[in-house]
This record gives sequence, C-alpha cells and structure tokens, in this order.
Amino acid sequence: MSETDPRAKLRELQARYAAQPGSLGWFEELYQLYREGEPVLPWAKLKPNPPLVEWVERQEELPGPEACVVGCALGDDPAYLASKGLRVTAFDVAPTAIELARARFPEAAVNWMTANLAELPRELRGRFDFVFEANTLQAIPAEVRAKALPAVFSLLKPGGVMLLVARAREENESVQGPPWPLALPELTRPELAAMESVEKYWDGGELPSQRWRIVYRRLG
Repeated sequence: MSETDPRAKLRELQARYAAQPGSLGWFEELYQLYREGEPVLPWAKLKPNPPLVEWVERQEELPGPEACVVGCALGDDPAYLASKGLRVTAFDVAPTAIELARARFPEAAVNWMTANLAELPRELRGRFDFVFEANTLQAIPAEVRAKALPAVFSLLKPGGVMLLVARAREENESVQGPPWPLALPELTRPELAAMESVEKYWDGGELPSQRWRIVYRRLG
C-alpha cells in the first residue's frame, strides 16, 4: 500500500458511516483491519506521543496521581505515563483498540476501558488530576465534537491540568477531513478551563502540519 492509502481508507470508512449521524463505528473497523495486518492507522507510531514526552520532561513535578488518556489507541501514551508513576485510566471508543493495547502492555499499571467520549461514563467525570488528549477531537466530525469537547474538560478535577494536542488551522480556513484541523477559538473554553499556555508548532512527520499544544487548568 502507498503512504496515502491509510488516510484514504479512513476517509472511505468515515464517509460510509456519515449516513449514521454521530456514529464513530469506523474506528472499530479500522482497528479490526489493523489487527489483520492492514496498515490502516496513520497515527500508529508505536511510541509515546513526542509532544507529551517533551512536556513531561519539562515538568519538575507531574500533576497527579490520577491521570487519564483520551482515545488511547494502541496504548503507548498510557503506558508511558504509568511508567512515570501515575495511576492511569485509558479509554478508546474501539474495543479492538483496547484489546490490542492490553496485549502490547500487559504489565502496565493502566485501567483500560472502552468508552465513547461523546457519551462519557458518569464515573469518569471530575476524577482526574491530569488528562492527555491528542488528535481525538480532530478525528471526529463537528456534530460529535460539540459533545466531546466539553466532555474532555469534565474529566478533570477542579484544579486539574489537561494537555491537548491537535492539528491547527486559521479561524477562516476551510478544511476537509478527517482529520479536521481545529481553530484556536474552537478550543478556547474559558467557562470550562483556563488556558495556561498555547504553543503552535510544526509537526515534522511524513505529512508536516501545524499543531497546537495547549495546557489548560480546570477552574475550581
């Protein structure tokens, strides 16, 4: 398969599910294909997210001990945070993703869960000192993201910290996805959490793109 095929397959499946408003079932299909050996996950780097590692290494003390990883995919980020001594809960909407993550990191001190961010289980709300969200919001259509974005903030305890990473776009820039790069006003929610820092940087991957790295603190 060519380098662009994984993204083409993602868009093909997402378009098929578009007739079912709010459905995220294409993620489960993608992970099932990946399990069968198809290279269909453009985000499967099989290592912790570099912006997360860079941020963690800059901290004198991590917020904790309770941490959550949103859209944990194949489990690299939760396993990394667990190795830093945090008690990690990690969830993904695709059951097969959770199955693969458990198999890859059987010794990691991670509570793996299947959960839909847009229909977040009540027991996860207001529970975490630290939340990491990378590239999940940009991968879901606007009608689902409208529910998912407030849900991300609701994971935090009062005073809790979230690190968010996402593709960036200008406010008036039109985009076609998935993924759908996000404008800063979409991510500015002062009624939910205060922005402590905002970085815009170039991702040096195979398909370079501008990204946000934003640190929030939930209001008390």
